[in-house]
Amino acid sequence: MTSITQKAVIALVLLASFGLVFSGLRMASAGFASYQAEAFLQDWAGKDAEPSAEAWQVAQGAAQRAVSLYPVANGEYFDRLGRVYSWQQFNQPYGSPVALASRLAALDAYRASVEARPVWPNTWVRLANTKLQLALFDDEFKQALERASALGPSRIDVQREVAMVVFAAWPQLSKQERANFLEAARRSVAYGPREANQMQAMAAQHGLTDVLCDSLHINVKTTRKLCQ
Repeated sequence: MTSITQKAVIALVLLASFGLVFSGLRMASAGFASYQAEAFLQDWAGKDAEPSAEAWQVAQGAAQRAVSLYPVANGEYFDRLGRVYSWQQFNQPYGSPVALASRLAALDAYRASVEARPVWPNTWVRLANTKLQLALFDDEFKQALERASALGPSRIDVQREVAMVVFAAWPQLSKQERANFLEAARRSVAYGPREANQMQAMAAQHGLTDVLCDSLHINVKTTRKLCQ
């Protein structure tokens, strides 16, 4: 090997090494920013209240940095960015024009997340919930519900949220869609007494107690002491 060839090889190795180091630093920075955003999300969830404008700005900046710094599309980071946007006007009613911008931004983040990570049911149900909040009951909304229910049959948090969205969107669903999506409510009831009582209360909130009760097997109603 000539000296020129050796120098070329060394130069290529050094360039590759610098590239790896640079990518590693970006990934580490993205991970730190994502951790920071998650800390805010956990705090807001614990308080169950909209964040202050200042706190939200910090969290949004951290979540956006995580997405921007990571070398490739990261489904988890996009999901986290969507959750930050979802919290901005958390208490606004469905279809609120005040929350339109933040909910559309959340929707875009969830879309990017499921594109990068299409088998994660939590993001699918968050996408469906966001479309509910936007009062957009289109094919994408129904597909998101279907994907969430199918991909997370044993994830009770997913099934609970699917049922919540279905009850809230009940008038917008066809007879067949209602029958299909009620499976999420039945799974929640079967999970345990606490979930069963919560599901009955959720159905009652939307005037759907009889619908839920009629969909349950008599043995389940007896075991869970529901619809008595």
